[in-house]
This record gives sequence, structure tokens and C-alpha cells, in this order.
Amino acid sequence: MIFFKFRELITTSPAKRDRIILISLILALIINIAVWAAYLVKFFSAPEYIILHYNVYFGISDLDIWYKILIPPFLGLLVIGVNFLLSFYFYLKKQALSHFLSVSALIFNLILALACFLLIYINL
Repeated sequence: MIFFKFRELITTSPAKRDRIILISLILALIINIAVWAAYLVKFFSAPEYIILHYNVYFGISDLDIWYKILIPPFLGLLVIGVNFLLSFYFYLKKQALSHFLSVSALIFNLILALACFLLIYINL
């Protein structure tokens, strides 16, 4: 039931024709897919434990199983989904809020990609 409401919201909203929202959605999805691919290529055949957190003062501060690094890209997908559903919902009421939500999802995924590549760098 709730799925059909989301589907109706997406198909009837005029936000699907807004260039800022569409470009932000496409770029955020491309960045998130790149993060998933980079993690899976680098860490799929990794040893049991990898470095998840590095501190300048203490060095390695968190070791854990490799598949726990897939939590941030999943959160990136969740942010994309929630922000774009909300931006489609608020488009007619507050267009500026809708643009802010879509661009913030893109910025969140850019920061996530930076963290991904830094994590890959410390595990070399």
C-alpha cells in the first residue's frame, strides 16, 4: 500500500522534470555505485580483518571484518532514497527545500566517496 503511494508520488510530481533534481539524482547514484564497486573490488578477497579507522595520534584504532565497510554505502543509498522522495513531495510547496534536499544527497555521497578512497588508501 505504501509502495503505491511512493510510486504515485514519483510519477505525478513535476519534480521529475526539474534539471537540478535530476542531475543531482543521477550524479549521486553514479557516485554511490562507484563506491560500491571500489569497495567490492578492493575488499572482496581481503583477509579476515581490515583497518576501518585510523587516528593520527594513536594509529590504527579499529580493525574489523571486511564486510562492515559496506554500511556507509548502504547509508548513502538510504540518504539518496529519503532525500529524493522528500524532494518530490515538497516540490510544489517549497521548491528551494526540494533543491536543497537533492543537492545535499549529492554532497553526502561525495563525502562518502572521499572516505571510501581514503579507507582504500590506508589498507594498501
